[in-house]
Amino acid sequence: MCGILGTSSNNSSYECYRGLLAIQHRGQDSAGILSFDGIVHQKKEKGLVLNVFNKEELSKLEGSKAIGHVRYPTAGTNTLCEAQPFFLSYPYGIGLAHNGNITNYQDLKLELEGKHRCIHSKSDTEVMINILSEELMKNDTFEAIKGTMERIDGSYSAVMMLPKKLIAFRDPYGNRPLVFGEKTNLDETAFSFSSESVGLDVNGYSLIRDLLPGEAIVVEDNNAEKRLLCPKGRAHCMFEWVYFSRPDSVIEGKSVYEARMELGRNIEFEEEGDVVIPVPDTARTAALGFSEKYGIKQREGLIKNRYIGRTFIMPTQVSRDVAVRDKLNVIKGEIRGKRVILVDDSIVRGTTSKRIVTMLRDNGAKEVHMISTCPPIKHPCYYGIDMPTEKELIAARNTDDVAEMIGADSVTYQTIKGLVKAIGLKKDELCLACLNGDYPTHIPEETRSSLTKTRECERTGDI
Repeated sequence: MCGILGTSSNNSSYECYRGLLAIQHRGQDSAGILSFDGIVHQKKEKGLVLNVFNKEELSKLEGSKAIGHVRYPTAGTNTLCEAQPFFLSYPYGIGLAHNGNITNYQDLKLELEGKHRCIHSKSDTEVMINILSEELMKNDTFEAIKGTMERIDGSYSAVMMLPKKLIAFRDPYGNRPLVFGEKTNLDETAFSFSSESVGLDVNGYSLIRDLLPGEAIVVEDNNAEKRLLCPKGRAHCMFEWVYFSRPDSVIEGKSVYEARMELGRNIEFEEEGDVVIPVPDTARTAALGFSEKYGIKQREGLIKNRYIGRTFIMPTQVSRDVAVRDKLNVIKGEIRGKRVILVDDSIVRGTTSKRIVTMLRDNGAKEVHMISTCPPIKHPCYYGIDMPTEKELIAARNTDDVAEMIGADSVTYQTIKGLVKAIGLKKDELCLACLNGDYPTHIPEETRSSLTKTRECERTGDI
């Protein structure tokens, strides 16, 4: 999962920078911006947006169009050569930033190498930009994107630049989010695309709507042309509402904040407790909904060091463990001698939950009852969320043993019915594959095994 942004205005690079700051939570590994004013300008480095860019760097990124990216590595490694946007000079000069995972990456890579195309990184985005290059040599822009969609499997939202054009497109199932905004200043009509609506808000763009599954929009000369190219259904990732997106974002017309409130209200809880403690920050809204429903006071028992990044999107278990110790501290007076109801957005590997439960017990909690506002995650995600192997997923082994494994007195999970109701979309419009194993695209078993093996090697540093 990453964050992408594209703008077409007289202040594009600065708007791109501000938008990337707003969606920094979507990726902490690297950041990059590419702009065009007849000459391609690009800056990308490992690190956070604030560390990569300064006023001087932004002043060099001239042009009326820009695309940007913040990266969270799930395909490839966490080296600089995987940082985005990518640029390819042939046939016209193509810039591309992508959020998602291409599941047939290896097959496409071998196909391209058989045509003597050199692939310099392990990033699936580099394969995508080469496929786009091939299609652009044969077709106009829309037909080239359609041809690319027909060749690529998996999930993707993308922003792309060609000379004089800013382009956005979304995979045929709309798995990854992408929104479209517009604003008018004096004689200029400007457009922007972002992974989340907050990326539009900070720059004063009005949210028009989400791109449709299989849709492409081409911005040229202050006009936006839209075409539905390759729709196959709807399979929006439920994890955007549960965890990934900012609570002030709106995705598919549904407020993330309201969805999380409902996630808390929809929990069926049978234990007794004295205090509701959220795991900051994503579970805070759901804990409020739970607290209101059951009439149990909510308190801030865990304080987050805001200078530590999101632990879920860190690339290794060691870095996540260290970050949890540095990230959270306990307010002992809110914990000691109490039956604590600990609310978190999800339980994925269980390692973070175990550390937090231990912290609470070490600081005098009488009981710790864990609540997950997400149902049990039992299956790998092949579309861009960092939970690719079943052996890493604590609920895949045995849901009944989770409480014992993390040291809690009880664990209560959200139901799939409660999740769907909270989000407010139809069940068949959501990707629930990590919960029920029902993948919206066909992924051959050989491909699943290859993706799992590759990710395991990346985690251990064997490739």
